[in-house]
Amino acid sequence: MGSVQSSLTEEEAVKDALRDNYDLRLAKISVELAKAQLVQAGLWPNPEGEFSIRSDKYYADEGEGGYEYGLNQSIPISGRISFQKKVAKLGIERAQWQLKDVERQVVAEVKKTFYQVATLQEKEKILSFLVKTNQDLLESVKARLSQAEVSNVDISLARGELLMVSQELAEVKARLYESRANLNRLMGQSLNYPFVITPEPLTFPAIDLETATQKSLEQRPDLKAKELEEKMGSAALTLAKAMQIPDITIGGFYQSEKSRFDVNDQLISDNDRLLGLKVSMPLPFFNHNQGEIAKSAAEKKGAGIQYEALTIQVAKDTAQAYIRLAASKEIIDSYSNGVREDVEKSVKLMQDAYLQGQVNVFDVVQTQSKFSGVEKAYLDASQNAREAIIDLESAIGASLKNEK
Repeated sequence: MGSVQSSLTEEEAVKDALRDNYDLRLAKISVELAKAQLVQAGLWPNPEGEFSIRSDKYYADEGEGGYEYGLNQSIPISGRISFQKKVAKLGIERAQWQLKDVERQVVAEVKKTFYQVATLQEKEKILSFLVKTNQDLLESVKARLSQAEVSNVDISLARGELLMVSQELAEVKARLYESRANLNRLMGQSLNYPFVITPEPLTFPAIDLETATQKSLEQRPDLKAKELEEKMGSAALTLAKAMQIPDITIGGFYQSEKSRFDVNDQLISDNDRLLGLKVSMPLPFFNHNQGEIAKSAAEKKGAGIQYEALTIQVAKDTAQAYIRLAASKEIIDSYSNGVREDVEKSVKLMQDAYLQGQVNVFDVVQTQSKFSGVEKAYLDASQNAREAIIDLESAIGASLKNEK
């Protein structure tokens, strides 16, 4: 790449993603919006100013007229502002838990992609080794063909095996490039940002299904957010009922009135100045917020149903991840008897035996294929095991590194 590659651990990848991931940065705005709603919920209605002027200039034009200044203020008497603030505060808390849930999902995706890169790098090493091995084998077959020790069938077989392994290597390299680019995207880096994966050893957490399920029901952020939605539904219903009582409006005014009277054929001016107070209130004969009350009651009921459904889904996710983890552990344990090492040794032994004319090229190719199959199966099993651990952590909503 022409750049210095930095070493990247799982912990560092997660840390970078939590800081720079674009989805997370966008999700954080929802918390800001919820806080803005709290500010708005606590505001009183604005006062209303009035001004009016009257004149007979365009009619009798006797100099009569007047003007009036007024100021009106709506006063909530139902306590709705307090209830609005309660709903908004619950909304902030819900948004924070929703943000934590996005973090949970991003962390799981980062970890999976991190180990996909690590697995593909190991496959690339194995296939590169096999390409080199098959190139050497083809050269050996050509040398023996020149001495009439083997037939053209051996050449075709060696070339075919080399071609197949080379194609597989090209596919793995393409998938590796894609996975590295995806990991960089998740970390908020440029797609070609250079790094060297430093994976942690595969260790299985010691946790039973009952404990895992209990933790998931206690810690899952999406469940916490859904629980708060149910509380918000109750608070919204209380607010809707409070809105049955309309605001009253209290106003004050100053009025100046100029009048003319005809007394004994003489026009007499009269200037009046008045201060006044007025109170108004809508009469809830027809609209007493019954539609909003019914809507809030239905939303509260729906939130309760969603919470119950999510509780079941969380327990199901935990159980599925736990079963996959247990199955993966059995598969990984089956490789502990040294089968990988034995197959790897047999590749070298077969190559030496072929050079000595003790086996044919078909035997060598078969041994190499067996080695490739065992190594790729082990890497796939390791990747599945890591993903099962990550899925269980995601289902619980917390890391299991301390569960040894």
